[in-house]
Amino acid sequence: MKKEDIGTGIVLILVSIWLFWYVGRYAGKEIYGYGPDFFPRLLAVFMIILAVGLIINALRGKSLTMGERIDPQGFRRMLASIGICIAYLFFMHILGFATATFAFLFILMTFIRQKGLFIRVFSSLATALVVWAIFRYFLIIPLPEGWLF
Repeated sequence: MKKEDIGTGIVLILVSIWLFWYVGRYAGKEIYGYGPDFFPRLLAVFMIILAVGLIINALRGKSLTMGERIDPQGFRRMLASIGICIAYLFFMHILGFATATFAFLFILMTFIRQKGLFIRVFSSLATALVVWAIFRYFLIIPLPEGWLF
């Protein structure tokens, strides 16, 4: 995995540099000292930091070993999770961001067998509301509104 980790790290650094440059072309008003390029550039910087960490771990010989084969049950669960994500994107425009995000997180946590109904409900609700508030009040970006919220 050493070669793969180094190669992946280099590709991630190149993609991050391109992303950092590309979002600089976004035109728009700056509000409170930051514009529409702020968050994508922040993500690009974090991705560069993590890619450098991946390369350093590979060079130090601390790469993870690759499993010999893919577990069929795990592969089916991964495909089902992707299906849940696609359904989320579809229902977000019908139900609205907050409601669809709550339902998506709750269903996904139930699917991966997260224990405790209270934990699933509370964390789904809290995450949906916090992300909605960040987009609405901090980033000032409208999110899809459906027939519920």
